Amino acid sequence: MIALTKAQYAECQKEFLALEEQAVYKNHYQLARETSIEDPTIWKAFLTDPRTVDYIQSEMSLIRTAAINDIIQQAPNSKSVGQAQLINSLLKLDEMSTTKEGPAFIYCYVPLNAEQKHAPNVQFVDSNGNPVEEEIIEKEVKDEELPEWNINEKFLSKPQTISGR
Repeated sequence: MIALTKAQYAECQKEFLALEEQAVYKNHYQLARETSIEDPTIWKAFLTDPRTVDYIQSEMSLIRTAAINDIIQQAPNSKSVGQAQLINSLLKLDEMSTTKEGPAFIYCYVPLNAEQKHAPNVQFVDSNGNPVEEEIIEKEVKDEELPEWNINEKFLSKPQTISGR
């Protein structure tokens, strides 16, 4: 699969949005036939880009919700049992689409206790996950050694402390 440049992505996005609501129903071959970008592989890369996937999913959710509301609005005038089943099915589909799928990974640092530090299967790594040869000795920091946060800057940062105060 090819990776799109920023310019290619922007051009695909412009062409995609020009098709309005019909764009969300088209595949990469149809988009290549109906736009000035005639390469289906570029459209495939655009359609599989996470930003585009999120956009299409949010658009489909809005379209589905509008369709459900339209059917519900027409329900009092209908004597069809099938319409009630359709409303129920669309509501279930809408509920399923609002839940995120896949595992969520939360990375955090948990200090080891004395027993865990000396276990044979413990491996020390740096912030990039690369093994560290020597054991890191944790130093207990006293409150007076902690620098103040500088909140006057655009981004919060810890100022460097000068030793020998």
